[in-house]
Amino acid sequence: MYSFKYKEDFPDELERVFDEWANPLFLNEFFEENETDIKISIEDAIEKVKKEADFLRNKLIEFAESEPNRLNELFKNLNNNVYTSEDLTHQKARNRWLRLYAIKIDNEHYVITGGAIKLDNQHLMQDRPHTNDELIKINKARDYLKDQGVYDADSFQEIFF
Repeated sequence: MYSFKYKEDFPDELERVFDEWANPLFLNEFFEENETDIKISIEDAIEKVKKEADFLRNKLIEFAESEPNRLNELFKNLNNNVYTSEDLTHQKARNRWLRLYAIKIDNEHYVITGGAIKLDNQHLMQDRPHTNDELIKINKARDYLKDQGVYDADSFQEIFF
């Protein structure tokens, strides 16, 4: 598993999203901005995200450290109406409200492009600015990989390592 790092002095995207999901100030601000989309108190929503993030992080570690890794069990097509999975496709790992977004290089290699809190009544990523930003990032990441000549795990390794 790999992760995009968009700015030199910023963490990579995997670290960034888990840091945000653990940060009560970030979460409080997020839920205040989206208060009409939740049916529980902001305090309960913050606790829910923290628990979901811990669960998702533990699953991610467990599946990544399996031999062979089982990341393909965690990541699914971003579009729920697509049932086949090709290489360099948009993928998501989810746990209720939380989403990790990635590009699938092959069944064992994924590149994290970002993540977001996607509340229950937000059906499409385009519906909210924060999820739309993640959609833009995953599309740019895929285009970047294609422009670099990445089409499988070997070409990814050749370009980046």
